[in-house]
Amino acid sequence: MPESEPVLDFRRGMIDLRLAGTKRILLVMSGKGGVGKSVVSAALAGITAASGLRAGLMDADIYGPSSALLFGAKGLPTEGESGLVPPNIGGVKVMSVDLFASGRPIPLAGSGANEILLELLALTDWGTLDCLVVDMPPATGDIMLTLTSLRKEDVGAVVVTMPDRLSTSVAHRVLELLRGGGVQTVGVLGNMVRGSAKNKSSGPRKLAEEFGVPLLGLLPYDFSVASAVEKGKIDSLLRTRFARSLRRSMSAYLRGMKNAGPRAVG
Repeated sequence: MPESEPVLDFRRGMIDLRLAGTKRILLVMSGKGGVGKSVVSAALAGITAASGLRAGLMDADIYGPSSALLFGAKGLPTEGESGLVPPNIGGVKVMSVDLFASGRPIPLAGSGANEILLELLALTDWGTLDCLVVDMPPATGDIMLTLTSLRKEDVGAVVVTMPDRLSTSVAHRVLELLRGGGVQTVGVLGNMVRGSAKNKSSGPRKLAEEFGVPLLGLLPYDFSVASAVEKGKIDSLLRTRFARSLRRSMSAYLRGMKNAGPRAVG
């Protein structure tokens, strides 16, 4: 059988246009579920907006979307002249497939999740953003390859891990892939750290040292996060001890965004 012709995907060009007004794209990654990546993503987007920066949150976890729930976003995005306009909650523009699915399961096979992500990216009118935070799925497949291929000079990644051996071993693979793909790693975040940070930080710290990237911080296990999430209001989440620690951990990155000039386009 003759080899199939390569398919030209016009969405890629459209995505470049949609993101032309975005200075930085920050991928929040873990490689495995259960480490609090989505809560970190939502809180980080909220903290960015509270710092006076223009923030967006893209929920790329198509199989398990949670950004809309964490922000209390409901209803379909509005249709503007230039595309779909995400709801703006607390200064954060939030886009998630759950705005369309409304909690219903999304049965997908093969490359279905990546196709949905490409559609959302091609249709969403983000306007002007200082930072687009992306809640990545807990995997290292097509979606990771799609998003790490965007404008490499403006894309960075934060790798979230718990201190246990299983979480750090998966995070190690993510860091390897980022290094191999030439994507800037902003740093490693240790999450849900219990007790003495000195005794519980060895996994995240060793990861950061091995890959020569910053250990951004060790976020505490905070019982109040669960109740804040239940309220579905980002303001409640930002008042937690967890969020205050995250703000300190990302302070240098936020300062860098504030001091950055306009992105060169073209």
